[in-house]
Amino acid sequence: MTIDKPKGRKARPRPAAPTTPDPVEIAMEIAATGKTPAEAAMAVLHANAALLTHQGVLARNEIFRNRIRSIRDIAIAAMVVALVVAVGAVVWSASRTTGLVIQPFSVPPELVEDGLDGRAVAALFQDELVRLEAATVSPRPAASFRNDWSGAITVEVEAGGLSLTGAYTALTRWLGQETFINGGLSRTGDGLELVVRTSDGKAVRLRGPADRPEALMKQAAEQVYEQTQPYRYSQYLRTTGQDLSDGPEQRALYSRSRAILTALLDSPSQTERLWAYNGFAVARDTTTRDSIPILEAVLEIDPDHPVFRGNLADSCLSVGHAEAALGHSQRVGASWSKPHNRAKTAENRRQRLPLVFAARAAELQGDWRQAQDLWTRVLNSGQPGTTNPRDLRMAALIALHQPSALSRLIEEQNLRTPGRPGMGDPLLALRAAAAASRDQWPQALAALEAFETEVAPTLDLRDRTDRMTSIWPRLAYARARTGDLAGAQALIAATPLDCYLCVRERARIAELAGDRASADRWSAEARRQGPSLPFAFAERGQMLMARGDLDGAIDFYEQAIERGPRWADPQKYWGDALMARGDEGGAIRKYRAAADRAPRWGALHLAWGRALEAQGRRDQAREKYEQAARMDLSAADRAEVVRRLGART
Repeated sequence: MTIDKPKGRKARPRPAAPTTPDPVEIAMEIAATGKTPAEAAMAVLHANAALLTHQGVLARNEIFRNRIRSIRDIAIAAMVVALVVAVGAVVWSASRTTGLVIQPFSVPPELVEDGLDGRAVAALFQDELVRLEAATVSPRPAASFRNDWSGAITVEVEAGGLSLTGAYTALTRWLGQETFINGGLSRTGDGLELVVRTSDGKAVRLRGPADRPEALMKQAAEQVYEQTQPYRYSQYLRTTGQDLSDGPEQRALYSRSRAILTALLDSPSQTERLWAYNGFAVARDTTTRDSIPILEAVLEIDPDHPVFRGNLADSCLSVGHAEAALGHSQRVGASWSKPHNRAKTAENRRQRLPLVFAARAAELQGDWRQAQDLWTRVLNSGQPGTTNPRDLRMAALIALHQPSALSRLIEEQNLRTPGRPGMGDPLLALRAAAAASRDQWPQALAALEAFETEVAPTLDLRDRTDRMTSIWPRLAYARARTGDLAGAQALIAATPLDCYLCVRERARIAELAGDRASADRWSAEARRQGPSLPFAFAERGQMLMARGDLDGAIDFYEQAIERGPRWADPQKYWGDALMARGDEGGAIRKYRAAADRAPRWGALHLAWGRALEAQGRRDQAREKYEQAARMDLSAADRAEVVRRLGART
């Protein structure tokens, strides 16, 4: 049988396969020639070596060919996988696309001639929606809304032809979560008619004057906003109302916001229902006490929600439940360690929120240096929120015994009163705290009385709780320190009995009045209400020290330090008790520990200087007096510093 070769091409001879000697044949040949056994063995070994070499070459060639085939197969598979991944990524990206696309409106020719073509009308509508979004203050993440506009609010540009961009746009419309809006503007017999339709089938129809198309756009935008994102619109109404004085307009906005939230309580979406309850809890026309059970019920469903937990912490602090506020603030920090909990907060709050509640926890444990640093970071984050980090940073500086920092910050930053006209000076409470830290009690009393006269009448329903649990206890104590014990006792009696600061001030006022039995009872109640908080324990130590019970005082200072290890005050008070015992060395150690926590406390450096002087270390004592002279001091302490420095010249 012959095989036809392709014409015009000569067959190339195949190279002969290499031959290898057969060891058996070699052995027979050697036996025939009469060679010695040793020579025969060597010949066989050479033959075996040649055979193995040939087989090795064949094996290596086969391995090489297998490797080439494997590399080729892997490369093809990698290309297929890469293509699948790329296509999958594009599809996934398209399916996750959010935003609002406003398509050009239909407009009659006569309006186009006036400059109102379809894109111009769509752009006017876009401007109104952007304004509404910007004016809405809410920590709710955009992804939790059925209609999420976080991607963008854009006006669609029509383009012809086939392109990759066009194909991707078509894919996003098919798979994505964008909301589409279109509509038309037309003339009527007496003006203009605007019709706006959304991709979920809802429509808005409005009429208005021919010379005010912007007013029509504003009304239509608000109605579309309410239809597509009712929770956000309710918060927009609430935010707008907060900037108004109490009156019919404000009450109408609050009432409309509540009506929207009430409707959301019947939503089939649990997310919508939970946020609706939260909206009720934080509304300015809801008392703080009423908000607490609402938030507790919400947290039974979602215990780790950082926003709801944080709002509960704020509400507890507002009504004076300081122990609960500490626990909830710490739980916000714990929940923040889980990414799925962080995703429950709007992106423009995610830097701010954990800092706020870490600062809250630091304050409630007396760690004022940490609190001051955290409030500064909140302020520098630039993220929105209802808490005022500027004022709280100044409050932390006052607690660090640097009251002059308040005046310096006001001067350096040229601070202005941010409240409504006629609201008064919102810094009055801070000015009172600064005066109290210098023992300037008449000035502190005047600032707090001014708050009652100027600011209190402007407070809304929610802030009135803060007044009772924060302003009244301090005002009552200021009255007691200025000699008005009857006025102090009458005011403190009007404060809630479940308020931590209120019962602490009841104890201190009773002590000033010489009613030790009442002071003991209220001090014990304060420690019961705040078992994890250091403040009532330190104040109890101060009472006992004033009575001459140094051992009892030191025991309570030690308990205060256990609860607030970074709080300077009980360290300093303990040092004072040791000085009273004659233990200057022990006092110096306590003063040094206090200075690590409040490095610019003038009274502390004065006491430190006294202890050093008592040990005969006059040069070091003078150094402490000079440092104290450059810090904030009460009038009595400053006079003593001047006297001691003068005595050493």
